[in-house]
Amino acid sequence: VHSGTALKVEMLQAADVEDAFVALHVKLHKTVAGLREQFINNGDLRKAPEAPLLVEFQRGLERILSDTVYMEDKRTALAKLRSADANVQLLISPFNHWEASHRSYKLSADSGIFEELGKTTTSLETLLSKMNKAFQAKKRRHERQSKELRINVNASPTKANKDALAREEKSFSTISSKRSKQFGKIRSALDAVKNKDPKFLFTFARAVHAATVDDDLHATAEI
Repeated sequence: VHSGTALKVEMLQAADVEDAFVALHVKLHKTVAGLREQFINNGDLRKAPEAPLLVEFQRGLERILSDTVYMEDKRTALAKLRSADANVQLLISPFNHWEASHRSYKLSADSGIFEELGKTTTSLETLLSKMNKAFQAKKRRHERQSKELRINVNASPTKANKDALAREEKSFSTISSKRSKQFGKIRSALDAVKNKDPKFLFTFARAVHAATVDDDLHATAEI
């Protein structure tokens, strides 16, 4: 939590803290709802290279909302919410300024975008590592199972034994293909951030910006 954010929270009275907490919780919930609605309604966004990073950013906000909603220490909870909101503002402020100028200049990469993307990238890298470990464990189980089934087929080449081996091979092949595509998409997103791909960065930030300003999307959110 930013030190400036914590200081501002300390200066608030208890009733003001509660009011500020509720207002900010609703605000960030609407941003999450806005991102979720974009994925539901925009097939291109679901397939976009930026999708893994956007999903992880959304999950990060969801975790903060979940962690703070029942916290008894509302000052600490509010400080966490304000820090999260400040991070969102780092992403969308370039677009606010750009639109305020009637898009009179070309958008350039902003340090705030890189800072926030760096946090989300770290989180996504951790997720990828966990997913890969889980897949490798599944692969080892498959190899053991497949070996046992092949032994059974060699010892007794019945239809039942052959079908069991075929099902095991087909099942793992399907999972392996799905994970390969998923991992490839995540790695491509991570590489795009590391290479500071301008199109990727702004598509990501634009989606977050849209989630914070689209009243139609927010109207559908369940608070």
